Amino acid sequence: MTRHYFLVVALLVLCLSSSGRDLAGNGDAPDKNGNHVQWEGWDFHWAVRPREGLVISDVAFRNKSVLKFASLAEIFVPYNRGQPRPDDFGSGIGNRMVELFPGKDCVPGSTSCQAFNLQGKESGRRYVMLHEEGTGLSYIGPAGRAYGKMLTLWCTYNLGGYLNISRWRFQDDGCLMPDVGLTGPLQHIGAGDSSAYGSQVGKNGKSKVFAPSHVHNIYFCLDFHIDGPNNTVEEFDFTPDKPGSLSGTHRWTPITKESARSANAAGFRSWRVVNHSSKNALGLPRSYELIPGGNGVFRGGADEDFAQAELWVTRFRPDEYPVQTMPLRHALPKYLNEEPVENEDVVLWYAVHAHHLPRSEDWQAMPVQWVGFTLKPRDFLDGSPLRPR
Repeated sequence: MTRHYFLVVALLVLCLSSSGRDLAGNGDAPDKNGNHVQWEGWDFHWAVRPREGLVISDVAFRNKSVLKFASLAEIFVPYNRGQPRPDDFGSGIGNRMVELFPGKDCVPGSTSCQAFNLQGKESGRRYVMLHEEGTGLSYIGPAGRAYGKMLTLWCTYNLGGYLNISRWRFQDDGCLMPDVGLTGPLQHIGAGDSSAYGSQVGKNGKSKVFAPSHVHNIYFCLDFHIDGPNNTVEEFDFTPDKPGSLSGTHRWTPITKESARSANAAGFRSWRVVNHSSKNALGLPRSYELIPGGNGVFRGGADEDFAQAELWVTRFRPDEYPVQTMPLRHALPKYLNEEPVENEDVVLWYAVHAHHLPRSEDWQAMPVQWVGFTLKPRDFLDGSPLRPR
């Protein structure tokens, strides 16, 4: 390597240290809450736990709390032919992480790339990666242009054949975007002249290869703390004034007791977690809005109560999460006890769905299919976080 290369690297390290952008920021070992990260107004901890794998906690943006805890909670993958219907978590995914390699697995063009072992140290076998990347143009208008960036915390799990990439993306505008990338080899494939339960994806010698369609149902646990623990969940809906009307009305409806709520694309349904005691400079209550994702809904069988909604609102109970004793799909319906959740410490369980109809491009190396959602600040700040120039 050239002397010029080493000089550039040295200057980069110096700049990161002097600007307070050492992304891990935790010294030689994680603190009691995990590994501490501070970046562009974000402040949070991350850790790896036996059941949920990579988790984040004590998440704040611009010195106000957003989440006490967040993680993947379960991945349920039923096949269209009825079976199999596995819970991918099993007894846990913390020991099913895939090794990552510094300098190789970061997004091309990303900066400040760091890779950590399970104890949060940059040594040995690495399983968690953290890097900054640009998001391109965030604003264009009379005030000029603004360009965004985000911090990506991610890892990969081998869940019985499929490999799932789990990402938590922190944008500098206050949006947090959890998502999962589905990749790896196709599962439950068959060969022959025809198949009633799958689509042809390739050939193995003279035999046709078929792969069955299925749904990935990805469950997240989100323990919100919007500037404190006393929060309320409100549901947004838009309704035309009458059929065929050019006008309509919208409303935010508080959820007052533990409930399961379904998605409603026709009404642009979303949910927000709001602290009515915390106001921005305009006097509006601070909140974060959950913008749904996925490419459809899944309702499962008659006895699969957990699949009858996308969102569950529960009151925080330490014995209800993280789930240790049974799969989430069995435990979640039992959490709804009609306890009051208005102005309480609330936990949201959100499911995002992705239907996968295999194609020839998925054989034999399936490109990543991403599925996720967005947590967006709504009146959390006093104005636009962008700085046009």
